[in-house]
Amino acid sequence: MHENIEDLTHLQKLETRTVLQCLRSRYKQKQFYTWAGPTLVALNPLKDVPGLYSKKMMELFAHESFTYKTPHVFALGQRTLRHLQWGLGKTHQAIVVNGESGAGKTCNALYLLSFFAAMETNNNEVPNSDNIEVLLCRSNPLLEAMGNAQTLRNENSSRFGKLIRLVYVGEGANTQLVSAHIETYLLESTRVARHAAGERNFHIFYQMLAGLPESLKVELDLQNVPKWSIASQRDCNAMDEAHFHATVAALEQLSLHDTTQQLWKLLAALLHLGNVEFEVNKEANSWTTDQQNHLESAARLLGLNSNELFQLFTVRHFQAGSKSPAVVRPCSSPNECTNRRDTLIKLLYRMTFDTVLENINRKLQHALDSTFTMPKYLCILDLYGFESFEYGNSLEQLCINYANERLQYYFTVNYLKEQQLHLANEGLTAIDLDENALDKQNLISFLDGPVSVFGVLNEECYLNRGCDDSQVCIRIQSSLNERTRGIKSMPPSPRMPRSSKIKAPPVEFAISHYAGLVSYSTVAMLDKNRDYIPTEMMSVLSRSRNYFVKLLLGKDAIIVNATHTMNGRRHTVLAKFKNSLDNLMRILNVCDVHYIRCIRPSLSAPYYTSSPSQRWDEDYVDAQLNACGVIDTIKVSSFGYPIRMSHEEFASRYKYLSTKRPKEPIEAIEICREITESYVQLENEIRVGKSQMYATEKGIELAERWKFRIRQQAACVVQRWWRERLRRQKAAVTLQNWWRTVVQTRAVNRVKRWWKRKRSTAQILSKVRQICVSVRIIQRTVRRWLIHTRAARQKRAQISLPSTDSVAQVIADESCDHDVKLQVSPKWGENNNCAKLTQSPNLISLQLSRANFFYSVGVISIRRPPTVRARFITRKTCLPFSFIPPRSQLPSGLTDAYL
Repeated sequence: MHENIEDLTHLQKLETRTVLQCLRSRYKQKQFYTWAGPTLVALNPLKDVPGLYSKKMMELFAHESFTYKTPHVFALGQRTLRHLQWGLGKTHQAIVVNGESGAGKTCNALYLLSFFAAMETNNNEVPNSDNIEVLLCRSNPLLEAMGNAQTLRNENSSRFGKLIRLVYVGEGANTQLVSAHIETYLLESTRVARHAAGERNFHIFYQMLAGLPESLKVELDLQNVPKWSIASQRDCNAMDEAHFHATVAALEQLSLHDTTQQLWKLLAALLHLGNVEFEVNKEANSWTTDQQNHLESAARLLGLNSNELFQLFTVRHFQAGSKSPAVVRPCSSPNECTNRRDTLIKLLYRMTFDTVLENINRKLQHALDSTFTMPKYLCILDLYGFESFEYGNSLEQLCINYANERLQYYFTVNYLKEQQLHLANEGLTAIDLDENALDKQNLISFLDGPVSVFGVLNEECYLNRGCDDSQVCIRIQSSLNERTRGIKSMPPSPRMPRSSKIKAPPVEFAISHYAGLVSYSTVAMLDKNRDYIPTEMMSVLSRSRNYFVKLLLGKDAIIVNATHTMNGRRHTVLAKFKNSLDNLMRILNVCDVHYIRCIRPSLSAPYYTSSPSQRWDEDYVDAQLNACGVIDTIKVSSFGYPIRMSHEEFASRYKYLSTKRPKEPIEAIEICREITESYVQLENEIRVGKSQMYATEKGIELAERWKFRIRQQAACVVQRWWRERLRRQKAAVTLQNWWRTVVQTRAVNRVKRWWKRKRSTAQILSKVRQICVSVRIIQRTVRRWLIHTRAARQKRAQISLPSTDSVAQVIADESCDHDVKLQVSPKWGENNNCAKLTQSPNLISLQLSRANFFYSVGVISIRRPPTVRARFITRKTCLPFSFIPPRSQLPSGLTDAYL
C-alpha cells in the first residue's frame, strides 16, 4: 500500500502505525532509505546488498541535476554538498549520523565519506596520492582497526566518537576540498584491559596475531603461547588476516611506515602485560608472578627493567603534599596489582591511539592559500549509539548515553520546538508536539548540572573521601529523586525494595533516557572517572630506552598527576568528555544540520539469513523511531520549512522567476510574493514570512529547476542572437571582401589596359622609328646606288673595245631598256693593271685584282651565272641582286651601295 511513498510526510495519516507499515513495506522491497522531511531514515539491511553502494550508484547521484532525488545516503550527501557550494542556508554544513548500536551508523558515515571523496576525485584531472580525499579513505582502515571492536550487537562497533571536518574553499562549481581534520570523543580504553564475555577486544590485536609474519612473531615472543588474556587467538576469524594487510597498507600510504614496527612492539608488550598475574609469597611477604617470561618480554619491548616494571605493579607510593617525602607500601590485594597493571595498559593504548590520530591529522592538514576565500566546513559526526545492557552499565555507557541525550536534546528542543515557535511567530501554521519529547529538556541538567550525576561523581573524585560504591549510589539516588519530584516523565530512581529481607547496600541507579530506562552500576565508577595515573608510573616510563614510548608520553606526562588538585578538576573523564561535547555543540550551532536516523529492524545477528519479513521486529523499530524523534520530525516537516533565507537573498537568487518587469525598483518582499503567487506549485512549498522566506527541499528544488530552465532559455536567446550577429558579421566580411576584390580587379584591369595601350603605342612608335630608319637607309642606298650607277655608266661609256662592237651594241640596247648607258673602253684593261675585261656571248667578265665580277642581263654577280636563264625573286628590297659579298671583295664603286 505504501511501497511507492518515498517521503513519510506524504502519508495521508501521520500515525505511528502508518509509518511502520510504510517502512516495513519498503524494507521488504529492499528499499532501505526513506525521507522523513529533511531527515533520512536508514534501515540496516543486516547483510551486504549488491549494487546499493556501487560506483555506478555513486555516479548516478553525483552527476544528477538539482532535482528531487530518490532517498539514499548519496542523495543526502549531494544535497549537503549543494547547500555548501551555492550558499543555501548557513555557510557551514553538518551531517549527524546517530542511532542504536548496530544500526549501521559507521557504514553510512563511511559511505558518505567515500561519496565526498569520489566527488572530489572527479574534479581532479590528475590523480595524486597526496590528495585529501585519497588520504581520508586510506586512514579509515587504520582508525577502524584501533577504535572498533566486536560487541554482542555489532561485529564492527565503533568504540569512540568521531567528527570528520572537511574544509572547502571556493564558490559554486569551483568549490574544492583543501584540508581535513578528525576529532575523537571518549575512546573506550577500558576494553583493552577487559571486555565482556562474547565480545572481542579492538580489532588491531586479532589482526596482528593473524597476519604478522613468523619471523616477527619470534622477535616479539608471540609464538607458543596457549592463551592471551586480553585477546585470545581463538577469537580470530578469517577476515582478520585480510584486514591486517589493509591496516599495514594504510600505515605505509600515510607515511607511517617508521611507526609500524614500533606499533607492533607496543601492542605485543600489551599482550604480554595482560598475561601477568600476581600471587602472594607468604614466606617473603611479597608479591610474585608465575608469568616471568611475559613480564620480561613486555619489559624488553617497552625498553624498561623487568624488576622496576614489577615493582611498579606491586608497590604503591603515597605523598601527603608536594614537599613531604613519599611513602612506599606494597599493594594490599591481587586486584590492586591487577588494576595498576590495567592502568598502564590503558594509558599506553590511549596514548598510542592519540599519537596515530595526530599523525593522520598532520598528514590531512594543508596550509590554506591567502588568495582563497573564507573556508567552509562540512562535518560528518559518527557518534556511538545508545547503549543499554541488562547489567553492568557503567561509566562508559553513562557517557555514551549522555552524548546521545545531548544530540537528541539539540534536535528535539533546539530544532523542533524552535521551529514550532518560529513558525508561529511568522504567522505560519504551528502544531503541538509530544509533551514527553519537550519535557525531556530538563534531563541534561539532571546529568551534568551542579546537583546531578556528573556533579556527584566529580565531587567525590575531587574530595577523595574514600566513599564506597554504595555511598556514591545513595548520593546519586537522592539527588535524582529531589530533582525529579513532580516531573511525570522522569520516574524516580528505583531503590532497593523495603520488603526485601536482604539489606544489601544499593549499587545501582536508573535514569529515564529518551530511548528508555537504563540502570547504571556504581561499581568502580569513581576509579574510572578519576582515571588516576600514579606518579611513579610516569617516572618509570620516562626512563624507557624505547624512543617510541618517550614519544607517546608527550604532554600527558605534565597533566596526568593534576587530578587531585583544584586545577585538575577539568581532567576527570566526565569533565573532559563534557567539555568536548560542549565544543561539539558549538560547532553544530553554526552549521545547517542534516540527520541520518539509523534504524535496526531487529536484534538478530548481523548475518541472520532469514527473509526480511522474519527480520522485522515491529515493537523494536517503534521504540527506535520514538527514541530518535522521527515521528515528531515527520509532523514538523509536514508543515515545516527547513530552508530559510532573507527576502533580499531569495529575490536576488530567484528574480528570474518574476514575470513582471517594473520600471521603478520595488521591495524584495513584493518580488517574493509575486514569485510565489505566479507559480501554483510553489504555493505550499515556499511561504513568505514576516522576516524571511521559508521553503521546503522540494520547493527549493522546483525553484532551482525553473530558474535553470529560464536561464537556459535566456541563454538560448542570447546564443541565438549572438550566432545571428556572428553570421551577419561573417556575411558583411564576405561582402566586404568581395567588394574589395571587385575594386582591386577593376583597378588591376585599368592598369593592364593602360599598360597595354602604353606598350602598343611604344611598339607603334618603335615600328615607325624602324620604318623611318629603314626608309632613310633605303633612300640613302638608292641615292648612292643611283650615283654609283651613273658613275659606272660613265666609266663604261668611256671604255672602247674595237672587236666588241656587236657586244657593245647589245649592252647599249639592254642599257637602253634599263635606262642605263654603259660605255666600255677597249683600252681600259690595258690602261688598268689591276683589272682585266673579258667578254663572251651574253656575258661580260671583269677580273680585278681581288675578285671577279660578271655582268649579264643587268645583274652584277661575283659568281658566273648559269647557262640557263634563272629568275631571281627578292622581297622587301629594291636591289636587283641575290647575294651580297663581303665588303672587302666589292669594287670600290659598288661597296657604298650595300651599307
